[in-house]
Amino acid sequence: MQISIKERLKYKDISWLMSSVNLEDVLVRLDSIIDHKSGDEIRAFCPDHHLFTGRKSSHPNWTVNTRTGETFCFTEGRGSNLVWTVCRIFDCGPKEATKFLTGIKGEVDETSLDIRADLYRKDRLLQPETRPGEGSGAPVRGLEGMAKEIENHLTSDALYAFFMNPPGKKYPTNITKETVDRYNVFERTWGSYANRVIVPFHMEKELVGFCAVDLLGKDEWLKRHPLKQADDYRKSLYPLGFTSGACLFGYDDCEKGADYLIIVEGAREVMKLWQEGFTNAVAILGSHMSDKHLELIGSLAPKKLLLMFDGDEVGVEITTRVATKAGRVFSKDRIKGCYPPRGKDPKNLTGIELRALVENS
Repeated sequence: MQISIKERLKYKDISWLMSSVNLEDVLVRLDSIIDHKSGDEIRAFCPDHHLFTGRKSSHPNWTVNTRTGETFCFTEGRGSNLVWTVCRIFDCGPKEATKFLTGIKGEVDETSLDIRADLYRKDRLLQPETRPGEGSGAPVRGLEGMAKEIENHLTSDALYAFFMNPPGKKYPTNITKETVDRYNVFERTWGSYANRVIVPFHMEKELVGFCAVDLLGKDEWLKRHPLKQADDYRKSLYPLGFTSGACLFGYDDCEKGADYLIIVEGAREVMKLWQEGFTNAVAILGSHMSDKHLELIGSLAPKKLLLMFDGDEVGVEITTRVATKAGRVFSKDRIKGCYPPRGKDPKNLTGIELRALVENS
């Protein structure tokens, strides 16, 4: 995007803008977790760290000045300001970034900035003085913030189209709207998870993580991020600190002591199985079964384990590997492999096909 020298000079010093910016709210919307405040400075996790390093920030080594908007990432040794940070994250121009920062929908001029600053000043007077993370005036962030989004989740035609016919896939999944809603799946339109489907992970009725799956497809993503390389693209993203080995998607729905427990790779497979009446199914969220997975599966005490991975050579390898691991706790005659037709995985199958797989295992 071409930006004129005049515009660059205008947004080099953005102290004129900052009185109209609710900075803590902005950082929440940028998926940045605040560590602490000191005077005019907020220390937090760098919101555009992933654009320079290929991974999310693991430490709160980024600062932003509440008065000037200047930023600095100590991990990268890189300084900037909030406007250019937002421009990079959303691949937009400074005018669009200014609208995002202020929340102004129309023209951003002196009058609208004054009105926004006055509203923000009055809002601050009504809020109790609290540190970030404490009290009713604190920004909601992390998993707690995502839980709030789930309560008011956004569903769209693009989201349902993704679950019915994933882009680039040969076979449809036909996961219905009712199923998508049941699992509190929603579409994120901003922040580092923009244009992604959010699938929340719950264990014992608590949100423990989520998977953010790309809605655009690799080609479109690269078009929107022209400075990125193909290796930068990630189909699925997980929140910082999430460990898939400690989570079984679908665990809360399972009945203890059931005739069987179906084990699959991903959350969408569990959703499809539940939709077709197979409510005793869990996903290990990958191809590795951990010791914690075994412990959780053991607590469900199923009479038989049915391993249902993709219908290809990799799926067969995963089935063999998981069966070996599960054999430490379950006898071999209680572990059965269910192999979908070649080229398909469980979420591509109809209810009749799934029933045949289970009954023949």
